[in-house]
Amino acid sequence: MALLGGWASVAPPRSSAPAAVFSTPSAAAATVSPAKPPSATPTPPPPTDAPFVWPTLPPSPTPACPGAPRTRLIVLERGRVLPDDPLPVRLREGPGLDKRIIELIPIRAVFYVLDGPICNGGYSWFKVRYQDMEGWLAEGRLQDGAVSYFVEPYLPG
Repeated sequence: MALLGGWASVAPPRSSAPAAVFSTPSAAAATVSPAKPPSATPTPPPPTDAPFVWPTLPPSPTPACPGAPRTRLIVLERGRVLPDDPLPVRLREGPGLDKRIIELIPIRAVFYVLDGPICNGGYSWFKVRYQDMEGWLAEGRLQDGAVSYFVEPYLPG
């Protein structure tokens, strides 16, 4: 109790005016500068002596099948027969021109891509489901430098 009584007698008297109290000399010497408004244009970094190095570009996409156009169909997405050719697309038992035709898919018909591509005979083949049938169709052909697609991706939207 005596200790508390001694402490109470050392405490300064209270006043209504706020007093500035600094605990260390460095804090007392610190000055506050007004905040700078944000600049409309960023300040460019200082110039350096380092030379600019152009990034290395990735290689050009190569076709999945040599002699066939670049593939566009997406596995587990829908596709559609293009109206460019008035003939329906042939759905075959397997990936190849020598496989038996099991169905003809009419122009503008939508199908679901299950697997692929598989390269055979200069064509990229995709396994698809059309109505209740599953089979393989060729995506397109590359002949004399001209690309001709039979089908296209048909994404939701």
